[in-house]
Amino acid sequence: MQLTFILEKHTAADVVNTPDKIEASLGKNLFSACFPMILADNGHEFTDISGMERSLFGGQRTNVFFCEPNRSDEKGECENNHKLLRSVIPKVSSLACVAQSDMTRLTNHVNSYARKSLFGKCPYELAMTVLPEDFFLLLGLKRIAGNEVMLTPELVKHR
Repeated sequence: MQLTFILEKHTAADVVNTPDKIEASLGKNLFSACFPMILADNGHEFTDISGMERSLFGGQRTNVFFCEPNRSDEKGECENNHKLLRSVIPKVSSLACVAQSDMTRLTNHVNSYARKSLFGKCPYELAMTVLPEDFFLLLGLKRIAGNEVMLTPELVKHR
């Protein structure tokens, strides 16, 4: 399952701010249980490793690991999710005009899309079997019925 957040800027501070916001909503224990690791590429925005790993409540909240450059195979389903996201927001389009509420809606649709690799299940179904209900409620995530999943540009409002 993938969560997608809009960054104000592509800086290390903005990247650290995102897990901070999620941890503030979920609490330390639920965050650590749901995100035991964060997988990143070698972009300049991922340079503050200790900031991403440290908890707002003290101690460590997660572990950060990096993929090798040009090795999309090390990211598994992330690359497939990226293709689905880009079917709605083409790569030539800026994400600056997409509101976080629209990105959350898009994430819900991507995570509700059934996958052959998951034996016809969607990531949301599998996540619901291992993650507590609070995870979904606190982050405003919901499953979209299979016949209502939309992965076209009409899903997101461009402002």
